[in-house]
Amino acid sequence: GNSRYFIHCRVPVILIITMADLSPTGRKDGTQLLRIAVGTKNPCKIDSVKKAINQLIKTDSQCNVEIHVEGFAVDSGVSDQPFGDEDTIQGAKTRAMKAYQAYREANKVFPHLSFGLEGGLEWSSLALDHEGNKTLWCMAWMAVYGKRKPLLVEVMASRESSCWLSDKKPVFSLAKTASFMLPSAMSDLIKKGMELGHADDKISGRKMSKQGSGTVGYLTDGMIDRSAYYQHALILALVPWIRPDVYSSKGSPNLT
Repeated sequence: GNSRYFIHCRVPVILIITMADLSPTGRKDGTQLLRIAVGTKNPCKIDSVKKAINQLIKTDSQCNVEIHVEGFAVDSGVSDQPFGDEDTIQGAKTRAMKAYQAYREANKVFPHLSFGLEGGLEWSSLALDHEGNKTLWCMAWMAVYGKRKPLLVEVMASRESSCWLSDKKPVFSLAKTASFMLPSAMSDLIKKGMELGHADDKISGRKMSKQGSGTVGYLTDGMIDRSAYYQHALILALVPWIRPDVYSSKGSPNLT
């Protein structure tokens, strides 16, 4: 019918796995392949997704899982330096959806989850500089696109989730990182049209900083690198998969 989801209840020991959840290699040892797409080739962003997924995998799962994470060079559909929540969210969502499609084209099967990570900037009048001017803040949005299916629920969901909704169509979930104020030396360069990564390289003397610890790593003296900065927000974006019993399905374009 027109229902957007199926209702499942967790049964102890027994795990219901659909054919779409099986590894495309058809492994005979029972190992299931958890297929993850990321809308970037940036090693730092891919690493943050790997760490977030690994942190969520339940060690008491009845299912042996191998995680396959693959990054794809996709267009965000927004400017190279997004400003504000709206553009940054759109960039993250576009990356997630395009990576979802790219994974299918490359592997002949859709991923279980697809991620889009988009960094952005925002001007704030709530925290003015010493001259009374707006300050520039760094943030990022995480987008997750996929279905809540039995394999994902078994290996990622809270053990308190006894019943949940299994989506017929992929759904989006979003989360925003913490934000931090950029120094005026960087914001002045960005005002002139320079991207944050290039402004960082110029001020810090580094090269390709956005492929490494990022601006947050430079400003915190390595206490929070870019991968860790994204990781918490990625986990927050995954809460509909962690607690599928309390998050209803909203539906999204049907790519299946």
